[in-house]
Amino acid sequence: MTSFTSANFTSVIATGTDWRDVTRDLLAGLPANSGDPHTIGFLYISDLLVDDAPSMLDLIRSVTGIQHWVGACGLGVCGNGVSHIDQPAAALMLGRFDLDDFKVFPASDLTLAPARSALEDWLDSHDAMLTLVHGDPAVEADPALVLAELGRLTGGFLAGGQASSRTNHCIIADQVSQGGIGGVVFSSDVMVATTLTQGCTPLGPVHTVTRSEANVVMELDGERAFDVFTTDLKTEILTRAGEDPSGSEITETIFADDEPGPSGAVSGPVKNLFTGDVHVALPVTGSDQRDYMVRTLLGVDPETGWLAIPQNIEQGQHLMFVHRDPASIEGDLTRVLNDLRLRLTREHGQCAPQGAIYISCVSRTNAGAENSEMALIRTVIGDVPLVGFYANGEISNQRLYGHTGVLILFL
Repeated sequence: MTSFTSANFTSVIATGTDWRDVTRDLLAGLPANSGDPHTIGFLYISDLLVDDAPSMLDLIRSVTGIQHWVGACGLGVCGNGVSHIDQPAAALMLGRFDLDDFKVFPASDLTLAPARSALEDWLDSHDAMLTLVHGDPAVEADPALVLAELGRLTGGFLAGGQASSRTNHCIIADQVSQGGIGGVVFSSDVMVATTLTQGCTPLGPVHTVTRSEANVVMELDGERAFDVFTTDLKTEILTRAGEDPSGSEITETIFADDEPGPSGAVSGPVKNLFTGDVHVALPVTGSDQRDYMVRTLLGVDPETGWLAIPQNIEQGQHLMFVHRDPASIEGDLTRVLNDLRLRLTREHGQCAPQGAIYISCVSRTNAGAENSEMALIRTVIGDVPLVGFYANGEISNQRLYGHTGVLILFL
């Protein structure tokens, strides 16, 4: 168990054999009440405790006296410089805000009827700054449509993530529920800062989709999509190996593991390239290559030359290929954290956040970076009360990302 405290926040992260052990350690790690009471709690639990989430929340609420709670379940939780994956664990943070400065809204479907009912009166007299949202991915509604509608409703910056679990999912918005999307809206009187880390390295240039059907990309730049894909990979591999890409043939070496290539052996750069994963990225319109939505490459068919991704794509859209490994994750996170620290110091005279939430993709737990992420945030941002979880899709600026990390700071 570890706990951090600031003037307005306190956070605890704990593990145990079951929900009772975890909850007991969370409550034991909270400091004695002093000053004004906390008014909202953030609770993230591992998926191994999802069936006991209502019992956990009821017990924590009764002991703390805090009525308003938001959170979700994940394959792992993180906070206070550590991560806990594949074990019973939870991360809890208490925050002190004026009750009038935030409004929790319940889990809602595409219609957002419950959210509208809860928020309309509050929004009539408040300008929204941040909407922290958690969603259940096991629903039929397109999350992009729900996020867009929620953005129009609140007018605030949307950030958060979708729950992840090997069994049932749950989100917390004053109550534990399944399905839909819920969370909390903070007013403009609450100062926040957010950043998004991609953790991927572009492979080759941005291409234009010239032929597609549903989620299958058939042609890029007028050529077979598979051929463009292999050319980008070949160019990157040979460049890293110190060779001239224009003078080499595309071979099966690109897809080899430890098999020898034409020169008799696979070079170090080739092996290093494939210690991670190759994905498709859809650049955000009006942005540079640093802002893009990563999608998993579901299938590659060398015979037809087609590629499949988990999203419908239309002709005229832009697409590129990216590579993700521990080095790219750590490098991009280091960059965005330092940029954020410099920005806060320039705008506020210091970087001294009171509390933080970090939402990272479940894929990043498999890249060997789950502990280094927490260590990096602690090194650059400091010993800030922080909680978070590993999500099945991360939300930033109303968009659903993948393979990313979203950091929210309360200033």
